[in-house]
Amino acid sequence: MKNVTIKKTDNIEYLQFNKLLEFQDELIHAYTLKTFDFGLDKRIDRKKESLKILADTFNFSENDIIQGNQKHTDNVVEIRNQEVSLENTDGLITDRKQKALLTATADCICFLIYDPQNKVIANIHSGWKGTTKRIIQKAIYMLIKDYNCKHENIICCIGPALRKDHFLVNQDVLEIFENEFADYWRKYAIAEETDLENEKGKQFKIDTILINKLMLKELGIIEKNIVDSEICTMCKKDMFYSYRVYGKDYKNNIGLIMKRK
Repeated sequence: MKNVTIKKTDNIEYLQFNKLLEFQDELIHAYTLKTFDFGLDKRIDRKKESLKILADTFNFSENDIIQGNQKHTDNVVEIRNQEVSLENTDGLITDRKQKALLTATADCICFLIYDPQNKVIANIHSGWKGTTKRIIQKAIYMLIKDYNCKHENIICCIGPALRKDHFLVNQDVLEIFENEFADYWRKYAIAEETDLENEKGKQFKIDTILINKLMLKELGIIEKNIVDSEICTMCKKDMFYSYRVYGKDYKNNIGLIMKRK
């Protein structure tokens, strides 16, 4: 875990990226471990309690929290002063202070993004569907177009997520990836066939992390600013929640990023 640091308080344990800690005077960020029990929507009381713990830990108000109603879309919302709809929202961007952008994941990728020159943050949730819809590229386009961010200044951190060895898919999903990322497929070893089969036939491993890194590089994000936690949620199931491990009993890991007052 060379790119991250694990910290622990009385109520919460969380991961931080060493690269973003260079800006800790102006930025709060964290990715929670499973010792922090973030309840799902069906347990509203537990969710409210969890959000209060999160807010108290990092010294902001629960009213500062902004979280999209994640539905594996490519919808990215800009948080300014006006009210916005967060329905079917998997990405959040803001240049405002004291806006705590949250995403909930349990195998999907959480991207924590910061431009220290233009002081813009983003928090992007990308499962395999979000990856095939290129949500991370859409977010970067918006940073460049709407906030005048420069490619060379954007820092993009990749949280713990399901890695290639455990991301097993059937032929139908494989074909979606092959069709969307045909150029990548010709140049890189992105998928491999396994010895495993189910009722739908053979299964394949796909490297969604590599695909997202290639999409970032395609837009000019420089290598040193693509910071990977290099953590697999399934391999580290003792530390992080994984949907593929816990199934319907899973809970969420929380990715947080906020500009300080």
